Amino acid sequence: MSYCVASDIRAILSTTLTDSQITSIIEESDAWIDKELGAQSASDKLIRKLSKLLTAREIKTQQPTSLTLGEYGETHNPDQMWAEEIDRIIRLYRSGKVISTPYEHIDENDRYQEDLRK
Repeated sequence: MSYCVASDIRAILSTTLTDSQITSIIEESDAWIDKELGAQSASDKLIRKLSKLLTAREIKTQQPTSLTLGEYGETHNPDQMWAEEIDRIIRLYRSGKVISTPYEHIDENDRYQEDLRK
């Protein structure tokens, strides 16, 4: 299930790519979202925006002459703005990760041997 569609991308970026080519890039963006954040609700507006931004950034990278439209149209090079928005959305959805140590048991006597000798 896609988080956005080709017409969403065309609303922010004027490109010569066909809808099927855009859809293919959307699928890659959505797969990245699912891998990075886990499966999300397609109705979530921030996830839709993340999908659009990732896709638009990829298309702009492939076709630097494509024109940005709408709220990004006034930005000469929107890549920096897109990157910042992408990072902010990802931070909102990313949960904290806990990493365990390889130690199963810490012997306090071994740990503080130097302190006991003093």
